[in-house]
Order: sequence, then C-alpha cells, then structure tokens
Amino acid sequence: MEKMVQSPPSVRMPGGLKGALVAVWLQAAVNLVVAIVMFGMNRSDSDHGYTDDRALLLVAAWATLVAAVLLAAGALGTAARRDWARRTVIGLELLSILSGVVLTLLGGATQGLLGMVVAAAVIGGFSSTRAIGWVRGR
Repeated sequence: MEKMVQSPPSVRMPGGLKGALVAVWLQAAVNLVVAIVMFGMNRSDSDHGYTDDRALLLVAAWATLVAAVLLAAGALGTAARRDWARRTVIGLELLSILSGVVLTLLGGATQGLLGMVVAAAVIGGFSSTRAIGWVRGR
C-alpha cells in the first residue's frame, strides 16, 4: 500500500504584509499616473516653447515611472515569496522617507508627512518577523 504524502498546510500571508502590499500597489498606481502627467506636461511645455525646466521635468518623469515599475515588481515578487522583492520595496520606501523629509523642509509639510507615514507603515509590514518568515517559507 502506498503512503500518501501530505503537504504542510499552506501558511497564510500575514495581515500586516497584506495591508502593506495594498499600499504598495496604490503607490505604484499613483506613481504611474503622475509619470504620465509629467510626460504630458513636458510635451505641452515643449509645444509652447517653454524649455527652461524641460530636462528636469523629463528626469523626474522617468524616475517616477521607474519607481512605479519597481514598486509593482516588488509587490508581485513579495506575493510570490521572493525575498529580493521584499528588500527592494523596503529600499524604495526608505528613499520615500528621505524625499518626504526634503519635501517637508521645502514647505510641503502635509504631503511630506503623509508620504513618510505611509512609507513607515509599509516598511513595518514588510519587515515584521511574521512577514520575513512567510516570505522565506518558514
């Protein structure tokens, strides 16, 4: 008689990580929209002869688009239990906190503080012991 091998019960994704993934997807979507708007502004400025800040706007648009793609890849990779993706999202969120500090110092206190709070919450969700254990399959 052949023995049936039972697989271990599937461990559910921790709730904090689920919430953090939702926030990362929202950040990726917002970054994508902002990048598209920035590319459009750059095009409109070019069409109307305003070229003073064109290069800076273009660099910012590309950086925002890259951030959106990296956030989406990090969310997908983390959901697929890839530790590199979890660490990538944490790194991006640390950069978000840094940019929030700069934004706050430049006068955008509300946006800067909100961005820092969201980034800190995502880092908390991605770096909890349960999240690390889940991603690493423990």
